[in-house]
Amino acid sequence: MNKDEIDLETLDGIKLLIIGCPRDMFSLKEFEALKKYIQSGRSVFVLMNEGGESKLNTNINYLLEQFGMSVNSDSVVRTSFFKYLHPKEAFISNGIVSKDFV
Repeated sequence: MNKDEIDLETLDGIKLLIIGCPRDMFSLKEFEALKKYIQSGRSVFVLMNEGGESKLNTNINYLLEQFGMSVNSDSVVRTSFFKYLHPKEAFISNGIVSKDFV
């Protein structure tokens, strides 16, 4: 767990960086370090809560959008039971599948 500013020294020797529901804004310096980290072939796994950036008061989409991704404010996992008996199994009607996955 890191609560200090993210820089290339902090990320040295790390193959997978897990960012679990960031609750603060990232600085431009941190974004540059993360971008160089990703471009060097290492991986980042970003987890977010329902509500996205606005609920968590973060700006992670600034980084993700540079790689063609973003976090929405909605949720795929239902918090109430409907059609399925487990909240991690969701019924998605009219979903859009990326051509890359087909």
